[in-house]
Amino acid sequence: MSDPYRIDTYERPAHSPRTRPRRPAPRALLWVLAVGGASVNVAANIVTQGALNPVGLLSGVVGVAAIAGLLILRFAGGRS
Repeated sequence: MSDPYRIDTYERPAHSPRTRPRRPAPRALLWVLAVGGASVNVAANIVTQGALNPVGLLSGVVGVAAIAGLLILRFAGGRS
């Protein structure tokens, strides 16, 4: 005799985790910009002995923008 209050699992679809869309090209470009910006910024600060220069400033802005872009890509899709 079957139980009328039992929920059969074979009738429900299997639970599959939601996958986020892959964005390998923009993510790789943002990583290259972040690492490159940080590297140029450190090199410019070493060469000029910490003085404010446009190369270091621009590379720092590029690095911070790339990190912000990576964070946006990470959290824009939400948690899966």
